[in-house]
Amino acid sequence: MRFLVLASMLALTACSNPVPSFIVAPQVFWNQSNQLNGVAFSLNVQDNRPSNGTLIMRDGDKVNSYPTSNNLPQQLQDVLTDALSKQGAQVSGAEPVVVTIQINQLEANAELRTVEHIVKNNVELTVLIERESGSFNKSYSGKSSFSGPFKLDTAVAERELRVLTEQVLGNLLRDPSWQEFLRN
Repeated sequence: MRFLVLASMLALTACSNPVPSFIVAPQVFWNQSNQLNGVAFSLNVQDNRPSNGTLIMRDGDKVNSYPTSNNLPQQLQDVLTDALSKQGAQVSGAEPVVVTIQINQLEANAELRTVEHIVKNNVELTVLIERESGSFNKSYSGKSSFSGPFKLDTAVAERELRVLTEQVLGNLLRDPSWQEFLRN
């Protein structure tokens, strides 16, 4: 009987498929207002991560790193441009004031074991504002984790990393300090 249980557990872990796609597509729901009305700036998103791996899967000594299937910096740029425009900001590429969002860390680290998996998510973004009168920078980060039995469901990992990314973006957007710097 123990042999059948062990054989079925090994079969389940051996059948794990390579990751066909891993998409991080956060959305931001921010109430429309005019708090950035009349503020004009260029917005750039830079991926400063040491590698483009977003899902890292560790299985013993074997480590596989998978990038997102979508263009993560462009996804964040589109989401932030939309959210900031809804606040009255004029976001274009030709403004002398430059707001850069740096992606310092955005990854799901999965440790795969025979009977379980543990995933730790890390997101760190930095707002950097450059203008003639000075500069501003501030980092925003978040961590989360989850675990489950047997094989990792990459859809769950996608969802959990997306939710954490949305929380960090929400904290960034709600912080009045960088907005005050832009307005003054």
